[in-house]
Order: sequence, then C-alpha cells, then structure tokens
Amino acid sequence: MNELIIISLLVSIIFSDVTNIIPGGIIIPFYFVLYLNDFVKITATLITSIACVFIIRFLSRYTILYGRRKFTMYIIIGIIIKIIFTYIYFGNSYMFYNLSMTIGYVVPGVLGRVMERQGIMKTLGALAIVVLIIAIIQIILM
Repeated sequence: MNELIIISLLVSIIFSDVTNIIPGGIIIPFYFVLYLNDFVKITATLITSIACVFIIRFLSRYTILYGRRKFTMYIIIGIIIKIIFTYIYFGNSYMFYNLSMTIGYVVPGVLGRVMERQGIMKTLGALAIVVLIIAIIQIILM
C-alpha cells in the first residue's frame, strides 16, 4: 500500500507536469485506485463532485465566494451530499456501522474544486487516464 501511494503521487505529478492538466488533485487518483473494485463508491463520488460544482456555481451568483472560503464551501457541500447519499442508500443503519457512499469526506470537495477550475470533462478524462496508468503499474509490480 505504501508503494501504491508513492506510485500514485509520482504518476500524478508527472502527468500534471507533462500535460498541465491536474487529475483531480495529486492524491485523488490514489483513492480511486484503492476503490477501483467498488463501482458504487466511485460513481457516488463523481456525482457528488459534479453536484458540488453546480451548487457552488449557483451559490456564487448570490454570495461572495472566492479563495479559501470557496474551497471550504466545496468541502462542506461535499460532506452534506455524502451524508444525504449515504442516508438514502443505507437508511438509519449507516450511523451505527460507519458506512459510507463516497470515497472519504474531502475527496468529493477537492475533486469538485479542480473540476471547476479546469472543466469537468478535462478533469474526468485526466483522472481516468492516471487511474488506469496506476492500476497497470500496480498489476505489473504486484
């Protein structure tokens, strides 16, 4: 697992430097590779991130959001949507068993922020390519 973190960071940094496209953040591809077998978590995380982008765009029309305040709102909205998704999917039992629908608490917000900066499709494409490269390297090394 430690090797996977290092490989993920290196691949993300090299990809970012070569293409000038950030694959959702430096550490985000690592989490996606970790949960590659859990389609529901990956899908819920992507939907949550995209929802964050549209909610922040809407809120930006009526409030002053920039810098750290905007990033904080991405994290908060990501957590709220995560709680709603988890509650809808698991019901009340998720609170007792620490069940979760999305990957982590911060991942949807960070991914949403990057999507806002460079575009949703560009970020998703870069994320898919980097996750694929990391998964292939993992298969080769393991």
